[in-house]
Amino acid sequence: MLPTISAAMPFQMALDEILLQRMKADSLKPVLRFYFSAGPWLTVGYSEKNLPSVENGVPVCRRITGGGRVIHGNDLIFSFVAAKEHDESFHSVRLSYLKIHEAVKAGFEFLGERPRFYRCDENLPKGQDCFLFPIATDLGLNRKKIAGGAQKRSGKILLHQESIKIPSALEADQRAEALCRGIEQVFGVRLVRADLAPQMMEEAEKLSRERYERQL
Repeated sequence: MLPTISAAMPFQMALDEILLQRMKADSLKPVLRFYFSAGPWLTVGYSEKNLPSVENGVPVCRRITGGGRVIHGNDLIFSFVAAKEHDESFHSVRLSYLKIHEAVKAGFEFLGERPRFYRCDENLPKGQDCFLFPIATDLGLNRKKIAGGAQKRSGKILLHQESIKIPSALEADQRAEALCRGIEQVFGVRLVRADLAPQMMEEAEKLSRERYERQL
């Protein structure tokens, strides 16, 4: 597990891409990191066309993953990078998404909350706003979607990005600690803290400027 970073979303997206590239090149152990958006940002899935630099006064950044639109600034985000061989569920987009959300659900439950999965048999409306239009296996609490994710797969490696709404009464570090417990319980692993190499930070800064800030 890597240190938590607060930074603008172009840098965060660039760092996730660097981690994905490193996993492909070096066959590392799975990597988990939590992060925050430095101020309001809107991220959109990689396939969205005609992307503006600013929308309703909020800067826009494209993600490397798919999915809908997500407003950041009041959420805790985590990214998870792993090889398909690290867990049987990782071979399937649907099963990996479900298992990761089982871990997120367990994290909420450690804090005394009782989220639920949206089901395939529900009449769920479709739309671009990720948190207004949940899909099956997203998590809801008090009739609102509270967690949603998207993935990028490249060869035998997957990157999962997850946004989790933070209740104002609960500190983000408590949420992150509970989510770590949920991940350890569901995946049967023990998370170990690690540091980011300065070179990776420099590479992410460069990639952020060249790709993720270019549209701004």
